[in-house]
Amino acid sequence: MYFSTASKGKNDIGLYLIGIVIVFLFYVIGQLPLTIVQMYKVGQDSSIGLDEVQKFSETMDFSIFGIHKNMGLILLILIFFFAMAGLLLVLKMHKKRLIDLIAPDAKVDFNRILYGFTFWFLLTLLAEFVLYLVDPDNYTFRWSGGSFVALVIISLVMLPVQTSFEELFFRGYIMQGVAFHTKNAIIALFVSSIFFGLIHGMNPEVGKFGFITMMLYYISAGLFLGLVTIIDGRLELALGIHAATNIYGATIATY
Repeated sequence: MYFSTASKGKNDIGLYLIGIVIVFLFYVIGQLPLTIVQMYKVGQDSSIGLDEVQKFSETMDFSIFGIHKNMGLILLILIFFFAMAGLLLVLKMHKKRLIDLIAPDAKVDFNRILYGFTFWFLLTLLAEFVLYLVDPDNYTFRWSGGSFVALVIISLVMLPVQTSFEELFFRGYIMQGVAFHTKNAIIALFVSSIFFGLIHGMNPEVGKFGFITMMLYYISAGLFLGLVTIIDGRLELALGIHAATNIYGATIATY
């Protein structure tokens, strides 16, 4: 059972609260490279004012600062490298191992990750094709040659760090911690999923499609990934599915 490793190490509720704060602080520190680049661009271009900065915060359109989208993606993903470092530090405080958040037998099943990724990617592609047949006018084809190739490489190399952090933190650290203290898998599932949704509340699509709509989407996604993890008794499938979702959104179809 997935929660069998939750009892390992130190599990004081205060330590979990401190751990969440530390991970959040590392996440904030991870935004420094992006902030520094923004400040540099503002200093170099007098036409960039507060209105442009506000627009960027709402749209994440890096062209406002004259930054290529691929470079912007790298700066965004770097945030999660720092967050992952914070999570590793927190696990040391708990006297836990990273593998304890993945599998109860202390072995990572990479075939499971690949299966989850491939199955979900192909399923999403099939669903997208059906939607295209239903309403082709809703789609615009774009091709940018070398820029797209670079995007694919960045996505395959760096995005798994972002998706893995979120799975390890929300489905691993948070869900296991709540399950340990409540002795209830359902409560752990819902708490971690709601937390997952709220954290994404600052994403630009929330302003575009509405808070309630996007919260329902993110919380539902969290519930689905949590259920997959609990039913399978391991985290690998969720790792693969989450990676497929984000890489698909970055490279194939995006709103």
